[in-house]
Amino acid sequence: MSQVVGEIAALSAAFMWTFASVLFTSAGRRIGALNLNALRILMGTTMLLFTHLFLFGHFFPNATTIQILYLSLSGIVGLAVGDFAYFGALIAIGPRRAMLILSMAPIFSIIGGVLILNEIPSLLSLSGIFLVLLGVWIVIMERGEIETVGKHYMLKGAIFGIIAGGQGIGVVISKYGMLFAGPPINPLSATIIRVVAATLTIWTGLLLWRKPQKLVTAVKDLYAMKLTILASIIGPFLGLWLSMIAINYAQAGIAATLMSLSPVMIIPVVHFLYGEKTNLRGISGAILAVAGVSIIFLF
Repeated sequence: MSQVVGEIAALSAAFMWTFASVLFTSAGRRIGALNLNALRILMGTTMLLFTHLFLFGHFFPNATTIQILYLSLSGIVGLAVGDFAYFGALIAIGPRRAMLILSMAPIFSIIGGVLILNEIPSLLSLSGIFLVLLGVWIVIMERGEIETVGKHYMLKGAIFGIIAGGQGIGVVISKYGMLFAGPPINPLSATIIRVVAATLTIWTGLLLWRKPQKLVTAVKDLYAMKLTILASIIGPFLGLWLSMIAINYAQAGIAATLMSLSPVMIIPVVHFLYGEKTNLRGISGAILAVAGVSIIFLF
């Protein structure tokens, strides 16, 4: 039963990130990837801290030093470096392509889950994972979109996407820190440690590499701020919390695979928002992905 809870949480996180990515794309094109990443992680961290205070009576969770180290590392890898690269890909090549390239992350999670967590998926689970990833990869090969982006931006976006794919390792490190580096801690507390470490890293980088005036200019863009606040509620707050619930209860590889379904989920979103049509190849990829999800849940 706990495995199903984790799988449902993973799908819910993917659903949240699907909508957040569209909002972040619009905001990022106005204020830049670095400013966007700094503002949305600060907003998400603030919401999570006050939620932790409301539920547990204190802002920062009780955890051992080694747990804090592991979870902080996973936050820096997945939320600071990985997410900056992801937002760079969003701006360069759009939300759908960026998420499709990011779909390689579950491969890292599966390998890390086997080597570090001793989580060996069953053959049926592996077949479901394969179908999900195959479906996502078929969608990435969908033609038509590629022609609207120049080669320079495609290359830049692809490089950013590959770096962002390292978030799959962050999933494994997160689970190890949450469950195996000391007394198990709840998903919200683990999320707090991750986002605080990521926030400190991102804001240090922002102040060192960019002039603070540029951030002030970004904050003055009220439309971009409205988009960022809304997307921060959906993504860094609810999405991250759900992702840690997924990692807590489901195998790392399965959780990462289900959370990679945003490219499939975004097909109807971009259709209704932008009138972007999907050809038969994209539809067949989505069907395969859904079939893979069904196998994971049923077996």
